[in-house]
Amino acid sequence: MVAIESYDDFLNVHGMLLTATGLPVSLYKQLFQKLSAETFDGGDFFQIEPCEDGRQRRLVLTADSMPKESNVFLIDHAWTFRLPDAPKQLSEVPGLVERMASLMCVDIDLEEDTEDTARDLNDDKMTVEEILEAEIRRAKEMGEDGLKWLELEELNIDDDKLLALDLPHKCPNLIALSLLGNKIAKLETILEEISKLKDLRALWLNDNPVLEKCGRHMAEVILQAFPK
Repeated sequence: MVAIESYDDFLNVHGMLLTATGLPVSLYKQLFQKLSAETFDGGDFFQIEPCEDGRQRRLVLTADSMPKESNVFLIDHAWTFRLPDAPKQLSEVPGLVERMASLMCVDIDLEEDTEDTARDLNDDKMTVEEILEAEIRRAKEMGEDGLKWLELEELNIDDDKLLALDLPHKCPNLIALSLLGNKIAKLETILEEISKLKDLRALWLNDNPVLEKCGRHMAEVILQAFPK
């Protein structure tokens, strides 16, 4: 693991991810400073208040003003999970269901069998195609210029499925793509797809069979295939 002791170290290690997030370059140094000092100062600028008779919450600016792209804020995680593990954690971690329901203003029946709830969540699991379409639709609804960040993790995607998804056509503006924990086995498949994604800056392939087959030189080969 690379030790990050300076702003230059921070850029060298995380520069690709920073680009993928779309964070303005002018805020990179401020982000580094807040991360280094663990500065969680959002409460000095915002507050969360209930609305719609307590059924929803909204974020309200309490500062006198905030010019565009003038500040960046750190937000601590309420719950960190991978989607396949979520039902199990909800059913096993004491108080997690109640805490998440409270944060999201969701009414729950505390007497309901949590095992049945977890089973229902698994039964309703979306297909890869449904997840992709939902992400594309979400980006469109938010007024974004196409989908920029896509996570298709632990979905049993193999080489044929990856090609069938036709990501270069459906998501031509992708900046970051995570295929972590799938079944992609051929380097040729990856190279064929990423060479068509002209804006791609970050790619995650952890826990795919291709890593075992291609060895340590795989990263160099993939970097050479990146459009930029």
